[in-house]
Amino acid sequence: MIPPAPLTGRTVVDLSQYIAGAVCGQLLADFGADVHKVEPRGGDPSRALPGTRFGSIYYRSFNTGKTTRALDLRSPDGRARLDALLADADALVMNFGLRTLETLGLTWEALHRAHPHLVVTLVSAYGADDPRTSFDSIAQAVSGYALTNAAEDGTPRISAGWPTDVISGTYAAFATAMALADRDRATGVLVDVPMHDVAMIALVGPAVLAAAEEGTFRPGTGNRDAAASPSNVYRCRDGHAYIYAGLDKHWARLRPLVGGPAGTAAERLADAEGYDRVVEAWTARHPVDEVCLRMAELGIPAGPVRDPVTALREVARERPGAVVAATAEGEAVPQFPVTFCGARPVRRPAPPRPPMEESR
Repeated sequence: MIPPAPLTGRTVVDLSQYIAGAVCGQLLADFGADVHKVEPRGGDPSRALPGTRFGSIYYRSFNTGKTTRALDLRSPDGRARLDALLADADALVMNFGLRTLETLGLTWEALHRAHPHLVVTLVSAYGADDPRTSFDSIAQAVSGYALTNAAEDGTPRISAGWPTDVISGTYAAFATAMALADRDRATGVLVDVPMHDVAMIALVGPAVLAAAEEGTFRPGTGNRDAAASPSNVYRCRDGHAYIYAGLDKHWARLRPLVGGPAGTAAERLADAEGYDRVVEAWTARHPVDEVCLRMAELGIPAGPVRDPVTALREVARERPGAVVAATAEGEAVPQFPVTFCGARPVRRPAPPRPPMEESR
């Protein structure tokens, strides 16, 4: 089967920098859009972040499938070239702050006057009309997620992997595609994706409803599951494993092996630390592989805590072609993680740094 490409024939101009907006453009390219990334003099700032001999691993992770060019948007010639691109484009993706948008003449109002057909997608901090800026880690902090994700001692924790950026970019891509597919749309539209709101909906999640309805929240509990016990990362003889045994049916299977009181779900959750001690007293005496094998035999969800090198090796063995593919030169290209009857969209490597286009 050939993966679907419903955005074939659509042109997207991607002015975004770093991660969130780049993810949006990347996903649109995955499904057929012709995505033209426009970079400033010196390139997208993420090109300067750490990498390998092939360049920044950050830039290359989120800019596959695009073409690129460098324009000075503060010069009349650079802006004229951008407007020429936008005249033929279907959508524009950005993640600039409001003051930068005003300086460059790229506010929604200005763009809609000049290009009334255009879908304009903005990954903002707190909304398109708010001048404040943000980064992924700030969104995690101000949204409440750093506390719902807190360590066992209550210390706020910021998650690695830029979840707010990646999820914001995913929402932006979905919303942009829906705007492009809207048969009733007769004019351009502003798609505003506030990172703060995304963090609350996608990361804080169910805790938002408790906050809205009762004005309360439960602080994070480290690696321990907040809703079911025992479920945690447990020390083994030669490493660590995660065991999810918080559901009644799973605890009923695990208890004869590790001991401990029966307890209702509510009682186990109230004494989660005690139940964790019971489980870890057993896991600590056994190697990780043995623990995971025993859990599999009992039908209890579990998995070893792996480093990325080991995890990638296992994925390559179990699902060849997943996660990354290598070019003939050895460059790793991140793959779209979903397949369609076994086939996945083909990703081209992220483009090299473009030369600056000089004024005519």
